[in-house]
Amino acid sequence: MTQKMKINLKHELESKLSKMGNSPSIAYGKKRISGSSLMTYIMHCRSKCMPGQENLFTINSKTKPKEITHENMIRMRSAFKRERYSNEKNITRVKLIHNSKDLFTYKRFEPHSDESLLIAINESYKQVFGNLRPMSSECPPEIQRRLRNGDISIREFIRELSKSDFYRHHFVESVSQKRCIELNFMHLLGRPLIEQKELQESIKLINEEGFTGHVDFLIDSLEYEEFFGEDIVPFPRFWNSPCGSTTSSFINTAKFRKGYATSDNVIY
Repeated sequence: MTQKMKINLKHELESKLSKMGNSPSIAYGKKRISGSSLMTYIMHCRSKCMPGQENLFTINSKTKPKEITHENMIRMRSAFKRERYSNEKNITRVKLIHNSKDLFTYKRFEPHSDESLLIAINESYKQVFGNLRPMSSECPPEIQRRLRNGDISIREFIRELSKSDFYRHHFVESVSQKRCIELNFMHLLGRPLIEQKELQESIKLINEEGFTGHVDFLIDSLEYEEFFGEDIVPFPRFWNSPCGSTTSSFINTAKFRKGYATSDNVIY
């Protein structure tokens, strides 16, 4: 398949998704250009650091943390695995599926305008918190500023929202452990539990590493890297029955969307 055919198929698929009511994935990618010579900033003379300081706010395979903790070492190893996997598999985020034998990806540069920022933030809240939209006083303005400056990516923004007190109160402490794990998979990976083994491993991980360790495990996974990467907001992946999925995945996904006015933390 030629590159021109791939591009035409891309536009055709996106137009079909928009007609079905499912817009293309939401993304925001300022981190890739922040701090470079292409961007100029006007800051106060007493500002502590320039925008785009990724190494100060995120952990990657080359990070030298100030404190060598067990959590930091796990995240550094996960970052190394993601980078190696991405280079070997040539992962470029969104998959366009023609049939089961023709799977390909394409490179895309995510928008970084203020309008795209607001859309990405609203979609992140909707994906992680569902219909339980936090009030203005409960929103993390510092994390939003870091996202706008390019200090962190959408991945790290989703991580912070999932570890927030608001999320912990409504989706961890207010539900059973099984429901909490199911919500984590839906909110962070965009899919329900596929095997009983995933539930058992998640329970063991939470008992050993805590809830935050389970959040890091999902966000730092190769599955998250392949489908969402650094800049794409997670979204439900099985509404359109993608190639290779099962019918049960669609049914279990629909169970989380009982109605437009329901909350994800309600146990049915």
